[in-house]
Amino acid sequence: MEKYHALVVCGTGMGSSMILKVMVDRVVMDNRLPIIIESDVVAGAKSSRADFFIAGLDLVPALEPIGRPVVGIRNMIDRNEILEKLRAQIEAFEREKEAKRGMDS
Repeated sequence: MEKYHALVVCGTGMGSSMILKVMVDRVVMDNRLPIIIESDVVAGAKSSRADFFIAGLDLVPALEPIGRPVVGIRNMIDRNEILEKLRAQIEAFEREKEAKRGMDS
């Protein structure tokens, strides 16, 4: 399975982003999800090569105009929420790939 690049985004690069990044890293490792995780502030998101963004719900409106999927997390320490939303994003990418393959046939 293809690996996807995700950018954990925060407003200032301080505490909350580190908590979210640590939690996302743990969920990805524990569940062997095909995701490579990096982190940055909102200002760096636009120039990022990430396939999608992960952020607290408060930052979703700032990231959506960039034009890539945004996984908004309500509770940064809820591993189940993080896992559920990451799996949903991976499934969306896989469906998109299948649809493109079908159009190329």
